[in-house]
Amino acid sequence: MYRKHYIKDFKRFITLYLFFILGIMALNAQVNPNTYYQCGWQFDFPIKSDFSNKMNDLGLYVDAGYYFTHNISLGGFINVNTQYDDVTRNVTNDNTSTSENIEETLSYISVPFGASLRYRFIHDTWWQPYVSAKVGFNYAEAKSTMPLDTYSDKSWGFYVSPELGINIFPFKKYLLGINLAAYYAYATNKHDVSSRQVNGLNSMGIRLGLAF
Repeated sequence: MYRKHYIKDFKRFITLYLFFILGIMALNAQVNPNTYYQCGWQFDFPIKSDFSNKMNDLGLYVDAGYYFTHNISLGGFINVNTQYDDVTRNVTNDNTSTSENIEETLSYISVPFGASLRYRFIHDTWWQPYVSAKVGFNYAEAKSTMPLDTYSDKSWGFYVSPELGINIFPFKKYLLGINLAAYYAYATNKHDVSSRQVNGLNSMGIRLGLAF
């Protein structure tokens, strides 16, 4: 019950913060037309994870950059992913050789951030497809919570993510648009939590948000 309330409050805070960032991005985008800003929701799907294969509960992304030419830009990014999974674990008592099922809550939080290079195929139309490469670092925390014990492990790793996306501007002057993207991500983070070992993170996902 406590975990549900925590997740609900966390989502409310992040949503309000996202709208605050949206306002700042909208203002900055009007001042300098060579800049771009994107932010929204991120749906992340782990690939063959030894920790949990459940889709993230909350994912947010923020991208920003500057076009040095009509097609090429340099920028930065930051993402936030939270993942919770309730599982049943079979535990054996070494003294009595008996086993019992114990409810276990797995949580994983990752925050990748770094630099991005983007190539935009078309720049002067209402739809603008692009490809980008993101490179940086990933901070992550893995946690296992059981009735009597809690285990956690934090780590830093390198992060790389190619992305294919499109910005769609349905209004005149391209002031506000929709961002759609698909990506693959890999991070070198390693964890050892309650007999669960993580040796690198692989995931695929989609992003849906706004573009300025």
